Amino acid sequence: MASTTIMTKVLFITHYLRPNGTENFIMNVYRHIDPTKFHIDFLLYTNEETCHTREVRQNGSIIYVVPGRKESLSGYYLGLKDFFKQHRGEYGAIHFCGGSLTSIAPLFFAWKYDVPVRIAHSHSSFTFGLHNKLLHYLNRIFIHKICTHYLACSDVAGEWFFGKHPFEIVKNGIDVEDFRFSEAIRNEERQKLNITHDSLVIGHAGRFSSEKNHEYLIDIFNEVRQINDKSILLLAGSGDLLEKTKKKVEHLGLSPYVHFLGQRHDVNRLMQAMDCFVMPSTFEGLPFVLVEAQCAGLPCYVSNNVSKDSALLPTTHFNSITSPAGIWAQDICKVGIDADRDKAANVVISKGYSIHDIVKKLETIYTSGRK
Repeated sequence: MASTTIMTKVLFITHYLRPNGTENFIMNVYRHIDPTKFHIDFLLYTNEETCHTREVRQNGSIIYVVPGRKESLSGYYLGLKDFFKQHRGEYGAIHFCGGSLTSIAPLFFAWKYDVPVRIAHSHSSFTFGLHNKLLHYLNRIFIHKICTHYLACSDVAGEWFFGKHPFEIVKNGIDVEDFRFSEAIRNEERQKLNITHDSLVIGHAGRFSSEKNHEYLIDIFNEVRQINDKSILLLAGSGDLLEKTKKKVEHLGLSPYVHFLGQRHDVNRLMQAMDCFVMPSTFEGLPFVLVEAQCAGLPCYVSNNVSKDSALLPTTHFNSITSPAGIWAQDICKVGIDADRDKAANVVISKGYSIHDIVKKLETIYTSGRK
């Protein structure tokens, strides 16, 4: 008798599905998991339409929405309770991805209504505000009573989420071949952006929010321009501080040299056009985009507030965001063009960041609750 494949249903829980770091990780898992064995749905706190929400709906996944805590605290808790009560016995695993434990309600209701595999997955190492920090540390006590698996993208992110409780590293896997350096794509993208071959192209991709520190990034680029007048800055992303950043660029007279590219789904191609990647974040766990940038063979200049685990290549350099911006600029202007950028992808694979390897590990976890 032929064996019947058992389908496991997995529910990802996150705030939204924008093309950002954590959400890109989720989508990479979604795209590479075995569709004959797993079906993935999503529980979000917003109806916001994005390229990711359109993609998952087109592929037959369901997006459930409950109100966010800021929108309606009672609606948030009642929405989660009603959801897990109504879907009791449907999902074999929930995968909760977040930057902090300010609320563990999704995990609590998953535990209450008998979801067999309950995963807390840390993707950051900081939260703003005393109230949020107090909630985080309080909930860290209770998380160990309601979860079955504790995952983190790095040691720093894991210690932030789980304290001394054991956790497992699940790296921010990427589709390596999407980011492997290509001279042909580099030439195409630079031509699209009207960038000459002798320009120094500095890149950054990330939402315009305080932790990404775009204000300091603009200060760095302003200093770079004093050293190299053929330098250009590419900024991909959107967010609350976008307009403020644009005003600063205009005030410094940098508008002709700074390209605001908006929210992009082709960052892998944009990275081919860059000569280096700069990330002066005020805090991070292990940035997804930094793995991508290194896979593309880019020298990276990174805040020392970022986990040192993120340095996969010797061309990744750390600096303090309390240093004068000119120190960063001097280092950046020393960047040399690596003729063998495509070799970086093989290093990323060897360090365990291939999404294919990560998905195999997650598939085992997702099915660990089967009786």
